[in-house]
Amino acid sequence: MNLLAHLLLAERSDTSFAGQILGDEIKGWLDERFAPPIREGIRLHRAIDRYSDDHTLHRELRRTFEPPLRRYAGILVDIGLDHALARQWPAFHADTLNAFSDTAQRRVIAEWPSQAPFSSARLAWLARVLAGYAHPEGIQRALNSVARRLRRRNEVHLCLPELLARNPIFDDAIAALIYDLDRHVRDVALP
Repeated sequence: MNLLAHLLLAERSDTSFAGQILGDEIKGWLDERFAPPIREGIRLHRAIDRYSDDHTLHRELRRTFEPPLRRYAGILVDIGLDHALARQWPAFHADTLNAFSDTAQRRVIAEWPSQAPFSSARLAWLARVLAGYAHPEGIQRALNSVARRLRRRNEVHLCLPELLARNPIFDDAIAALIYDLDRHVRDVALP
């Protein structure tokens, strides 16, 4: 799952929003440099990623991508699922997507640890990114961002038509995935 799903699950489990963002940035052993709530958020982020990557629906969605895109299928599926989640947002949350996005940004910045690999100033874009998942231009921004971060040359930034063509299958999968992730998060989140 990508950012939007991670933050929705953080809210539902009352765990660290900042930890969910840092889950993609912090690798390896979680030492004492972060406070326990941040470490728990990072741990939960990792558990969400493992569970969703191993989920039957996620695997089936990845198989819809042919080579050479199959190499990036996990990333593309995560973005496509966040697009489905954003477009179906009222089924998952009482607040509007814009209201949730604003709250999430404030909460991430308020929790942001000084030991993080980058400053919280870099998070001024977060609400716009989260709300943008509802629109093709927001998905294109996410694809561009991923393409820039990947080490090898890639064509991820050209995948918007591929994702939009799969909207119906992402739409069909998102409710079941969120339901299963919700149950999993309750099982792994500390009280």
